[in-house]
Formats: sequence, structure tokens, C-alpha cells
Amino acid sequence: MKKPIAVLALATSLAACSSPPRPPVGEMPRATPTKRIAIVGAEVVLPDGSRAAMDAAGGFVLPNGERVRRDARGALVLPNGNRCLPDGTGYVCP
Repeated sequence: MKKPIAVLALATSLAACSSPPRPPVGEMPRATPTKRIAIVGAEVVLPDGSRAAMDAAGGFVLPNGERVRRDARGALVLPNGNRCLPDGTGYVCP
């Protein structure tokens, strides 16, 4: 009788020392992919591979006719209001 009680007491004390179970890991949140607009000479290369000529102010016209302008801090402002920040070789867009 003493042996089963001792085993039960030992198992209970060991269980108290173990770490709590971890919750199951679901799917990791995905990072939003960034898009790049590269500068090649006097042109920009858009994420889809198309090219557009830059104007004197640093903006350009997209293939669909919409204008992308450059703001006072050097970022590109897309027609939808998103800003593409300069990174030295082009722009990184959200």
C-alpha cells in the first residue's frame, strides 16, 4: 500500500515541476510582401516589369495613365495615396 502512494506522490510532484503545455502553433502570420520600383537611368522599372520615363520633378505616368508624383521628402506618392520610400537604388512600396 505504501508503494502505490509513494509512486503517486512522486508522479504528482514531478508533474508540478514540468512546464505547462504549449498551445498548438497555428499558421504563422504572413508578412506583407513589399514591392520595388527601381531606377534605371531616367526610367523607373515598376514591380510588373514595365518601364516609365521620369519627369523633371521625379514623378512619372503609370501605364494606365495615372500620375505618380514625388513629394518634398523624396518619396513617391501613388494614386491610391500609398507612399514608396527611397532606399538608394529605387523605392520600396507597401
